[in-house]
Amino acid sequence: MFVLEHAGTRPPVVCLHGFCQSSAYWAPTLDRVAARGVQALAPDLPGFAASASEPGPYTMSDLADAVVRMLDARRIDRVRLVGGSMGGVVAQQLVLRHPARVERLLLVATGAVMGDPAAGRAKADAMAAAPWDDAAAVPIVDGFFHRRPDEGEIRRLRAIARSASHRAAVEAARSNADSDTRDELSRIGVPTLIVQGRHDRARTPEHGAVLRDGIPGAALEIIEDAGHTPQLEQPAAFHDIALPFLLRA
Repeated sequence: MFVLEHAGTRPPVVCLHGFCQSSAYWAPTLDRVAARGVQALAPDLPGFAASASEPGPYTMSDLADAVVRMLDARRIDRVRLVGGSMGGVVAQQLVLRHPARVERLLLVATGAVMGDPAAGRAKADAMAAAPWDDAAAVPIVDGFFHRRPDEGEIRRLRAIARSASHRAAVEAARSNADSDTRDELSRIGVPTLIVQGRHDRARTPEHGAVLRDGIPGAALEIIEDAGHTPQLEQPAAFHDIALPFLLRA
């Protein structure tokens, strides 16, 4: 598994990317964490980007277990875990399946269950039947921004999306659509912060409210003028919220 990594003190901050994304989505966060002298890591999850050749299966729980194996290989016991979008679903699975490995949890633009799981499954089926070409990357990237990047950046993000394994994309999309942790949220026993973009159409602030209400002691922050990727759309506002939480002693 490819891991974007900065050395530093432990416990490290580990960031998990969303569907058909990569560690590059978290590079600005890792840079800021590393500037404080703290170890920072972001893997390309199995099946995606530089880890596209990693074998499956690619369910949310399998991806969570793969992250734990990556930590084991580095002799890392406990982390401060960040998950965005699908990575937030993987992060929920990780803390539920391996609670001793997580010290703090930051969930970004994610939820306990999709707003319309049936529609998510239908999209996965359509993706399975369609060619995995450059056109397939357009709806995966373009519709999720409220503050749209310039066209050069959009092309770069489309290339990242297209670099995923077709099988991984389909399998992860189906698993993401089937995931529902609402009945398990009360078992998350670590300090948790949820961050949502006000204009996120995929994972709305209401999704964040479900997480906040289900996880004991969790807090919810809404970033204005941001969509599904607040760490890139509003980096100053996002990091003003995220870093004090992640780096708290």
